[in-house]
Amino acid sequence: MEIARKREAEESRLLQEFHEMIDYNMKEMQQCLVAAGKLFCNYEKDSENRQCAREIVESVILKECVGCQERNSCRFTVEDKDRLGQMMEEQGGLSVADFRRCHTCQKAQDFVEEANRIYERELFSKSMERGILQMRQMVGKQYIEAGQMLGEFSGGQFRSSEENRKYYGKILKGFARSSMKVKEVYFYENQERGKQIYLYVKKRKGKEISARQAAALLSEIVEMKMELLPGQKKIIGHRYEMLGFAPAAKFHVLGGVLSRPYREGSPNGDSFSMDNMGKKRFVSMISDGMGTGAAASAESKRAIEILEELLGAGIHEDQAIRMWQSMFSFWTEKERYATLDYFQLDLFAGVGTFLKIGACPCFLKRKGKAEMIETESLPVGFSGSQLPFYRKKLESEDLILQISDGVLDALGEGAQEKIRNYMEEIRAIRPQAFVEQLFHKIEMAEGYEKSDDMTMLALGIWDKY
Repeated sequence: MEIARKREAEESRLLQEFHEMIDYNMKEMQQCLVAAGKLFCNYEKDSENRQCAREIVESVILKECVGCQERNSCRFTVEDKDRLGQMMEEQGGLSVADFRRCHTCQKAQDFVEEANRIYERELFSKSMERGILQMRQMVGKQYIEAGQMLGEFSGGQFRSSEENRKYYGKILKGFARSSMKVKEVYFYENQERGKQIYLYVKKRKGKEISARQAAALLSEIVEMKMELLPGQKKIIGHRYEMLGFAPAAKFHVLGGVLSRPYREGSPNGDSFSMDNMGKKRFVSMISDGMGTGAAASAESKRAIEILEELLGAGIHEDQAIRMWQSMFSFWTEKERYATLDYFQLDLFAGVGTFLKIGACPCFLKRKGKAEMIETESLPVGFSGSQLPFYRKKLESEDLILQISDGVLDALGEGAQEKIRNYMEEIRAIRPQAFVEQLFHKIEMAEGYEKSDDMTMLALGIWDKY
């Protein structure tokens, strides 16, 4: 007994030293991350003043009127400059007809071309500055959030919530009645996988025990299905070791897709993606490039790939989409944009998140009844402080339908109501069969006429346990 007590005391001392070492290093990391984040967020662009439209007009006057033989008789008044500058800002440029309404000049064409060239350059420069500043702020906020999270963990706040304190007592009590002994319990709120629980645990007596048995007992205690984190030991021995557990995803998604180009054999201007992003979320997207053919296909494919990279890195959807939009600033001013129909499912909570950027509505079929999901659609090239995400609690056996606008265009007037009726008529449960039957009904509809690329994604949501 004396030897056992001494061993317990030594283990407690080593555990305390381990805590102190971790806390010290975490606090150092926290300070570095927060300091770096503040530098990013507090960054202010140089106070370089970009030319306004009125100043652009004056610049062009200096360039085009020097050496002109009629410069003495053809003079621009202050009112002329103000009117031209105002029209340029309101319309995003000038036309020869606009110019002639304000002033008479033989070099009207040259004047307008030069003014528009400078104005486009200034707009592009401002757009790039805005995009860089926005990206710096996003990176800074992520640094600060990471630092704050480390501070909370090192400060012991991993067990400060009322819910965690209840779990702590229940876990110690539950394992005390088992063949395993838990020395300490830690909680970590992971954005990607939810509440993670770490046990400093060992086997009491007898043979080694499987870590799966610990997961099963923990699941019973917290009344939530828990699974062993990747890379953990599979066997619990007679020495204390740290084992990590995370909630198991409650839902999974089966997908079906049907995509047709406007002209058979030509590239499809629609691109799509559907897959799990980490353990917590499933994401599906449709992007419709402007027009049809190879150019539209390249635009939509690039839009999907960029957003996949951002989401795959674990970035929250709000920040990922803002960064995605900011990246358009680095493309040339003649670049055409692509739309985005975004859907995300939280695989733990079953909450669906919808966002439309220049995209058409999507549909939900639940218990045989279909409805259109009404969401606000942002214009392509939006800029604003808040994204209008629409969130809806989804259930097992729900089916989500996403479509590109070519589907609605092909059906003509009343297309949304037609799709809703077709969805209710279809009895197929498997998403691929569902989308194929739906496309057949659309093709057979009276007045059907394909005028654009067409894409449909059917997503079936199911319980895992």
